[in-house]
Amino acid sequence: MQLESLGSLQWNYIVGGLAIFLYGISLMGNALTNFAGPKLRKYVEKYTSNPLMGVLVGVIITGLIQSSSATTVITISFIRAGVMSLEQAIGVILGANIGTTVTSILIGFNLEYLSYFIIFIGVILFTFSSKRKSKSFGEILIGFGLLFIGLEMMGTSLAELKNIESFDKFVASMAKNPIFAVLTGALLTALIQSSSAFIGITQSLYASGAIDINVALGLMFGANIGTCITAVLASVGGSLSAKRASVFHILFNVSVSVVFLIFLEPYKNIILALADAIGANKLMIIAMGHFIYNFVGVLIFTPLNKIIARLLRKIIPGKDSLFADLPDVELDEDLITKFPSGAIDQVKEAILKEANIALETVKQGKKFLVEKDKNALANLNQAEEIVNDLDTKIQSYLLKLGKNTPYTEIEGEVQNLLQIQINVERISDLGQNLGEYFEEVNESESPYHGEALSDLEAMYDMVINNFIRSIEVFKNQDQSEFRKLIEDEGALDLMETSLRKSHYKRLQNSKNIRNMATYVFNDIISTMERMGDHAYNIGRITSNPIKIHTEPHGKFTD
Repeated sequence: MQLESLGSLQWNYIVGGLAIFLYGISLMGNALTNFAGPKLRKYVEKYTSNPLMGVLVGVIITGLIQSSSATTVITISFIRAGVMSLEQAIGVILGANIGTTVTSILIGFNLEYLSYFIIFIGVILFTFSSKRKSKSFGEILIGFGLLFIGLEMMGTSLAELKNIESFDKFVASMAKNPIFAVLTGALLTALIQSSSAFIGITQSLYASGAIDINVALGLMFGANIGTCITAVLASVGGSLSAKRASVFHILFNVSVSVVFLIFLEPYKNIILALADAIGANKLMIIAMGHFIYNFVGVLIFTPLNKIIARLLRKIIPGKDSLFADLPDVELDEDLITKFPSGAIDQVKEAILKEANIALETVKQGKKFLVEKDKNALANLNQAEEIVNDLDTKIQSYLLKLGKNTPYTEIEGEVQNLLQIQINVERISDLGQNLGEYFEEVNESESPYHGEALSDLEAMYDMVINNFIRSIEVFKNQDQSEFRKLIEDEGALDLMETSLRKSHYKRLQNSKNIRNMATYVFNDIISTMERMGDHAYNIGRITSNPIKIHTEPHGKFTD
């Protein structure tokens, strides 16, 4: 039957099928992430010690969460936090490109009939299980089944495209000029922002006979280029790391597509020969092509890792942030049993680094308040991210130290250092909270000015002063500095009371009291006062350490 136009297609099935397909991928990815637990970030950080390991981690993580874009975002956050180099990140991103082929391979198994039973089992598990892991596994099965059902809905309707004369001509032009197919694939993938979905559509079109192998491969190349749009959009206004990652995405996919276009005929013949040898169906043929494309690309780029990193730094020069040159934190686990006192010294140095970064969180918050500079807010958030990573490392190290060390004096220090670094982390958290307040105020177009802004600046200065003084007390064990800190803490409390009174007076004399700046003023000064409390706690615990009583075996007791 010859259809007259695209309007003759069952667009409700095509659009609905695409929606179900995308939702299935998202649900399966989120459920796999929950099933794997919150340790994914830890694994990414721990097992990317070299670029080759980075590739392997990228494959596994992307295969689990079904999103190369999400893997890239995690990778960028580690670069920003100073725990991963650009070279390591390139390895992870390369692996992510292989991991993203999992969806097309799953589609290649053509499990349409079984998908309904898979969903049924998933729903039973999700509905009747009380365990989180079982519920997550149920969601994995639901997402997996929906993926095939959505594809079946799309495929049945898209197969009718071959009966439209204008589409036949369009496909013929792409067959004669594969570059046209690449551009088409890139544009359509950029529009739906899912290479997995578009490659799934391409598999269905090829399986139905609507397009030939040359067009299908060209569209697949384009899908890999089009998926770069997500990274490009994420990098707009972002850090240099985000921009470099975005450029690398484009560089990888465009370069590999050019290579495969040049060798399209031998590449096609290899795929068809392999497919014939194993008896693969048409869906799997495109999945195999997708895998080979990315695998060969990774083989080409992995040995060039360091060269690519240098090239990216030249293309986008400059330091990524205020924290680009931070030295690594050394926490040698061998010292825990061999030289506990040396382990304590390393922890103190790590806490000093954490405290100075947390101080930057506070300083950048003040800059954002006064100058309304978005870069200050970005620096603030990056500092908080680094502090959080350090907090996790230091706490874990201290707990191991406390568990494995029988010496009473060391146990006491471990307890005190735990409390000190917790207070440091809380100051950074509160500093970020202030940044969120100021962002809300700025977006409401009612920023602080005049006396209110001057009051907040003055209190900020006192908080910064107190925090710096508490760091000095911790660093030098200086009792005279602690006595000054006690006075400064009292002055900060008095200032909070005074600023509240001034604020109430302004409210009495103001006609415009229903704006965001007015609503959150007291919350802001209260947050600043709490930051001062945590700074005081650092000095107090340092100067008057908690005494630990232990039983003969030396473990912590209440």
